[in-house]
Amino acid sequence: MLSLTLRCGAEYFLDGLLVETILSNLGATDLAAVAASCSSLRRPCEAVAATSLRLLLVRMQTEPVRAELVRGAIARLMLWELIAADCHLWLQADERYLTLAERFGTSYVQACADRSGSGHGAYSHLNGPEFLPDALHGCGVFLFDGAAVLKTRPFTEPIPQPITLMVVAKARGDTTIIDALGPSSSRFELCHGYPTGWHPSPEICITASGHDASPKHSLRGATRGTGEWHIYTAVFDTKRSEIYVDGFCEATGNKSVGSNLLDGLSIGCDHNGIFFLIGCVAELRLFRRNLSTAHRVQIEASLARRYGLAYSMARELPSPTRQASRFTCVLRNMRAAAASADAL
Repeated sequence: MLSLTLRCGAEYFLDGLLVETILSNLGATDLAAVAASCSSLRRPCEAVAATSLRLLLVRMQTEPVRAELVRGAIARLMLWELIAADCHLWLQADERYLTLAERFGTSYVQACADRSGSGHGAYSHLNGPEFLPDALHGCGVFLFDGAAVLKTRPFTEPIPQPITLMVVAKARGDTTIIDALGPSSSRFELCHGYPTGWHPSPEICITASGHDASPKHSLRGATRGTGEWHIYTAVFDTKRSEIYVDGFCEATGNKSVGSNLLDGLSIGCDHNGIFFLIGCVAELRLFRRNLSTAHRVQIEASLARRYGLAYSMARELPSPTRQASRFTCVLRNMRAAAASADAL
């Protein structure tokens, strides 16, 4: 039973379960308003916010930081609600969200539902990618063979920068992973391409510059397209753009990538249909914002754990003389088990 005293002096007694039920239907903004208006409801509001935050992170497949569920739950819930609302597209190679077509014993993707709730799913364009279940740490992936493409519907309105694009993918050679929607679109590309000199496996590059001709503005990282799995995070923010690969910041600074808007996505080829992806994509998330470092790392680390990939929380690339610490979720667990066995 909860005792509630109003500012006018009137006192009420409320059933705790009823109060929790009412509060659980409120968002962070309303919870903050209730907590500020009545001191007796502050702790119940914080408790409900902690539960709502935990559920929201589960839906976003993001592992919580312990501090998030202890103090300031309302404020943290408010931030994550904004991030969830700004998740414009979320595609995942999970059979539950796919429409597949079987041909000669092989499953090909016809459509992939948008898990963000925005309704922007992707559809096969001419040839859809092959679906490979349990191909990466027990998770499914899309196999792009150099001819397969997925495209979204045109966005209702082109999205301005800043835009954060996260992709779990592997690519080989001079190839495009993601670009804008079609031939009439302005370039908005994440690729291994536009090398300064010929190389069979160019470095990772992002650009939102130009249309048909080579881009005047771009940002280039260090990772080459050698067919290895990576977590690519491309932050398109004109002169404040950045490239992260497996947690390392490979490119940043006062260099513009262009100011194009994004009207939709082509997954597996460039917007002109010339450079196709030879590789795989497991997951893609598109945010209409520049994520804070803490939130970016939290999402990336959760992706690394889901797909069993190496990940580093160090911002800078390792120097040739000093190896920066990296961890693989699987290896870390194995080392812990080995240490326990030694102790026994």
